[in-house]
Amino acid sequence: MSEHLTTGWEPDVPAEDSLLRAYVLATADRSEAIARAADGSVRADERSSMADAGSPVVFDNVVTLLQPMTAEEARAVVGEALVFFPPDRPFVVLSAWPLPGAGDLGIELMGHPPFMFRAVAPPPAGWDAGLDLREVTDEAGLETFFRTIVEAYPMPEGETALTVPAILDTDVRLWVGYEGDRPVGTAGTYLSHGLNDVEWVSVHEADRGKGYGAALTWAATLADPGSPAVLIASDPGQPVYERMGYLRLTRMSMWFRPPPDG
Repeated sequence: MSEHLTTGWEPDVPAEDSLLRAYVLATADRSEAIARAADGSVRADERSSMADAGSPVVFDNVVTLLQPMTAEEARAVVGEALVFFPPDRPFVVLSAWPLPGAGDLGIELMGHPPFMFRAVAPPPAGWDAGLDLREVTDEAGLETFFRTIVEAYPMPEGETALTVPAILDTDVRLWVGYEGDRPVGTAGTYLSHGLNDVEWVSVHEADRGKGYGAALTWAATLADPGSPAVLIASDPGQPVYERMGYLRLTRMSMWFRPPPDG
């Protein structure tokens, strides 16, 4: 019998085998933790993680592919997701590998955003840009966080996983940035598999260009200052992250099923 040569994506391979593997598993963990906090549903096997937070916000409901697949195998997982999620539930499919030819299955290509990494290192002087950065620790703070990200990102209003108090009992950490008494932006981190997984960065349009986006990202990046940080970058955010020392490593594939109203 020939020796098995690992691909690095078998289910028993440790998360630390590669940075990308740690991120993929951290993403699955985060999505599942949020879904459970919201009394949603989770289904996971060696190929994929499906987490339905019961939210109208597409990014709250996530399918994460956990290993490379053929186009036929990936299409089969998408087909399973269409059965797993209720017919009116929007969701995202995140893959570290191209997911070709899935448009006919009822999902649409969102894009191929950069996966970025920052090694452990201290921030520069003045990194907070004079912003009052307050970590969310209670329901009032959570309400402010959600109201701010709805206005600043923007994202749809309504009940989502980020309004559920049980989210504060997970490894999610959230911040709101204040200019005086006025909330101007948000950021968050999920701590998993030795990574600060940075998410939910937003700044009010009128307050952009003041360094606030970077300040909020620094708060999330340094949640655990002894661990490196990773994120998926938007086009407007990418230059900000590069100036902070984040490096583009690869591009992810993101597909989504839109809400019924498009």
